[in-house]
Amino acid sequence: MDEQSRPRRRTNQLERTRSAIVAAARQLVDSGAEIRMSAIAAEARVSEATAYRHFPDLISLLRAAVLVEDQVAVLRSVAEGDDPVERIGQAAEILGRSVLRREGAVRALVSSTIAKPGTAKERPAHRFGLIEHALAPWVERNGLAGHEAVAQLVRDLAVVISAESLFTLIDLCGLDPQEAVAGLAATARRTTAAAVATITPATD
Repeated sequence: MDEQSRPRRRTNQLERTRSAIVAAARQLVDSGAEIRMSAIAAEARVSEATAYRHFPDLISLLRAAVLVEDQVAVLRSVAEGDDPVERIGQAAEILGRSVLRREGAVRALVSSTIAKPGTAKERPAHRFGLIEHALAPWVERNGLAGHEAVAQLVRDLAVVISAESLFTLIDLCGLDPQEAVAGLAATARRTTAAAVATITPATD
């Protein structure tokens, strides 16, 4: 019995160690501290070599550690009415604030996909679900499901409502973070208003 239980204990220990490393990374990400594998290992009370045995690089650890907020649920809890312009503005604010809460980790993840374009598909594309949920009442009310102009609007908004756009406003335009979020939302609202004004509702 002892011999049979030994592999299970080993597996459980590995899972506990991995969970501790992920939890330590998440704690450092949420605190805004500098994110390095050595710091994460120290926080988890394991060696850096142990951390690398579980995660081949910092980026793979960050992907596991950064819990993606259910932004659609957040939008659902605050959105009132079905005005697409207002709902898109709220969606942009939700994404912007979410990025700022874990800015260091998001910057590292964005940088990794720029340096290694082949890994870009590993990035979560949550902004698309958020945008589509924000537009859904307007799309349904006007019978626009599958309309190419709506698909184009979603693509346009995905360029605006993004971590990259937020960092451009902060880094290159010199806005403080809250001004940058407000700018993101204002641009998203203008983009949506212009599209809504030109997209013709479907007729029976």
